[in-house]
Amino acid sequence: MTRAALLCVLLVVVGGALWTPHDPTAAIGPAWSPPGGDALLGTDALGRDVLSRVLAGGADLLLIALLAAACASAVGLAWGLVAGWTGRGGALLADVLMAVPFLVLALLFAVTLPGWAAVVAGTVCGGAPLTARLVGDLTRRTRATGYVEAALGRGERTASVLCREVLPSIARYAVADAALRFVVALQLASALAVLGFGARPPAPDWGLMLRENLPGAALNPAGVLGPAAALTALSLAVALAGHGAAPRPRTPRPGTPRPAASEDPTGVTTARGLSVDGLSVVDGRGRVLLDDFSALVAPGEVVGLAGPSGAGKTTAVRGLLDTLDGDAVKVAGTTRWQGSPVRPGRAAHRWRREHVGVLDQDPAGTLDPRHTVGRALGPAGLAVLAELGLDPAGFRDRLPRTLSGGQARRVALARALTGAPAVLVLDEPTAGLHPEAVDLVARVVLARRGDPSRVTLLVSHDEVFLARVADRVLAVGVVAATHVEALEPRPSGPTALAVDRLTVRRGGRTVLRDLTLDVAAGEVVAVVGESGSGKSTLLRALAGLVPADTGEVRRGRVVLPRAVADRDRAALRAVQLLAQDPADALNPAHTAGTAITRPLRVLGDATREAARSRVPDLLAGVGLAADTAHRRPGRLSGGQRQRVALARALAAEPAVLLADEPTAALDRATAATVLDLLDDLRDRGLAVLVATHDPAVAARADRVLRLSAGRLTTDHPAHHANGASPRVP
Repeated sequence: MTRAALLCVLLVVVGGALWTPHDPTAAIGPAWSPPGGDALLGTDALGRDVLSRVLAGGADLLLIALLAAACASAVGLAWGLVAGWTGRGGALLADVLMAVPFLVLALLFAVTLPGWAAVVAGTVCGGAPLTARLVGDLTRRTRATGYVEAALGRGERTASVLCREVLPSIARYAVADAALRFVVALQLASALAVLGFGARPPAPDWGLMLRENLPGAALNPAGVLGPAAALTALSLAVALAGHGAAPRPRTPRPGTPRPAASEDPTGVTTARGLSVDGLSVVDGRGRVLLDDFSALVAPGEVVGLAGPSGAGKTTAVRGLLDTLDGDAVKVAGTTRWQGSPVRPGRAAHRWRREHVGVLDQDPAGTLDPRHTVGRALGPAGLAVLAELGLDPAGFRDRLPRTLSGGQARRVALARALTGAPAVLVLDEPTAGLHPEAVDLVARVVLARRGDPSRVTLLVSHDEVFLARVADRVLAVGVVAATHVEALEPRPSGPTALAVDRLTVRRGGRTVLRDLTLDVAAGEVVAVVGESGSGKSTLLRALAGLVPADTGEVRRGRVVLPRAVADRDRAALRAVQLLAQDPADALNPAHTAGTAITRPLRVLGDATREAARSRVPDLLAGVGLAADTAHRRPGRLSGGQRQRVALARALAAEPAVLLADEPTAALDRATAATVLDLLDDLRDRGLAVLVATHDPAVAARADRVLRLSAGRLTTDHPAHHANGASPRVP
């Protein structure tokens, strides 16, 4: 709707001169005549038709504002990308320019430059620093995402990463900012014209019209109100279009979904607790994401939702809470709390604020990167954090970026539990947690069980955890029962990756200390340990994303450079990382197919057509349908995103796969499919070093090592028969 309105306004502004009832420069009557007769808006100071001058007076202003906004946005965008990526780039200059009064700069340019050039220069100096600040902050955040690190891991050049990964992911913010720059430029051009630095008579120009007609505003207000209204309409249309640059849910066509369920005329039912009835969700194209889902969580009850990845468990929870995102649209269904309907919109927001605690599937993304743990939780939340096994004193002043995946999950869980909410909704509360932490989560959930003032809804792939804490488990989609057997030991090949006395320090703390390890071709080595023990740091150091302080990583006789930027194509292709967090593993602006084809082209020199032809096979290998290639991450579940990221890593045909919690977001059946795939690949010589809390993954490993206090020790001797034990200094 906003785009249509913008198009109409632009059409009038650009083509208005063709529709003027009179010559906009010729007098048609007395000065400042009121509206009437042939002059619908009256006449101006020289007796010219106000309507004709309004219709003809915006084209030049539009062009000047577009030029100024384009220059300011281009300068600010380039400035912000460089500053955000390098950590340098003139932050002091930006502060100085923003500290100088904008009007002073504009007037300085107005008296030294032509009017249009003054608008451009003023908009650049006044707007580019703000754009640079915004883009720089977004770029810094984006640089730490999994999809940017994957691009670095396949050897993309900095310019390519910025253009292909960073820029598309922040494009909607850049468009919105450019719209603001346009509005500022338009207002500046008009203001300078009012002050006498713009268009010259007899040109029809909105700013000039304001200057000329202000003395006669009492005689013919339309002489001032006409151009003012035109400026307002154009500014508002562009601002709204920029605000709507991000994708919006689209209402499905009538007849696609089932009709909404009818409600009790009184608005009250006899069921107590939390219920949802007939919930149906479709995407922007009208395709069904969830159909006719109903559930009841009675007072004091703990209910689990189980099912394969992509079955709709998270969609059900978000639809119930009225927090659907992306292009998902709820087309039917009613949520009730204590028998009363929860109305969508503000009423649902108020209900969530007053009664609901939520742990999102991707908790790290819900923590404000600028707030410490102590600020995010408060005193009450820190007390809950202690119940989850994290020392409040040690975590109070830490920022989210310093937390491991399991630690971030427990911090977000503590926030959800703060205040003992009546409704607790937990999406994958144990993903990525070690067994001791899972026990603590189970304890806090069981403490709610049987309390008639509380209800708890859990989404989890962990069937053992659900059986332990839930009163009932509801199946969403088809659940295939799969039993994961430990594999028979197999002989290993030559050493694929050798690590010698590796030390990594971060934030003044030694995370890995003189660590030594060999991984053979065809071998799977599992690394276990508590959250925050350094498992992810180990894998990232081997991938070159966290350069080690001392020590060597070798493939055969070749020492791999510590930093990924210094590694050649062979080294990049040989060692690939599957990152832990599926939430930021894929660029939200790219389809799954684009993500998978990129390593095929960069590391494999495949043509565009050849790369695309391999995508279906790679997706099938991780248990995904071929049409997944056309979907963006926002339309994939966490488990589906994780498998696409795995397909992307395998597309490089690595000799060594560094897998960080590869099954954390997967149901048991899908996890077994992925592990079967890795088994097939290891038969062909793939070496796998996997960080995990999943016993099923450890059961598949030839060796299981425990990382504690920065050192590796043998965890389960029974698994080491056919692999060399780690050498511990």
